[in-house]
Amino acid sequence: MDSAGHRDTTDSTETVTVLTFDLETERYCVRADAVASVLGVTDEQSIAMADDPWNAGSVSVAGERVRVVDLPRAFTAASRTTARIDDPKLLVFTTADTDGAYYGWLVDDVDTTRTIDAARLEPTQTSSRLAHVKGRLEIDGDDVIWLDERTIHG
Repeated sequence: MDSAGHRDTTDSTETVTVLTFDLETERYCVRADAVASVLGVTDEQSIAMADDPWNAGSVSVAGERVRVVDLPRAFTAASRTTARIDDPKLLVFTTADTDGAYYGWLVDDVDTTRTIDAARLEPTQTSSRLAHVKGRLEIDGDDVIWLDERTIHG
């Protein structure tokens, strides 16, 4: 368990199911059990116009408020314009913040879940800019960056 009471999912003796998704040309993953649902987004215009991609507004899902992190913009250099795809997805997470709002990540495309051996995770050099990256691994021949949703949500 970590200091917040969460089970450490990178124990070298366990398998973990991850959900893979894309942002532009990069492939990412997150623990599948942290994701409550994947939704299509029909009108992301207000999210795209938000000043802060890390707090790009909120949407209502099944009567619950979901704070949106616009990952394509958050992970892109400010000098580069991110081209929007026609059918972005919203990953809605299972954990609510102290205000009772859930978190959602706007992403380009969502793939499937994969069960992987946690020992395959290669840690990356940590810096404050990359604190949300758990490491890298190869899944089905693709280089995948594993994101730590707890770090991104604070």
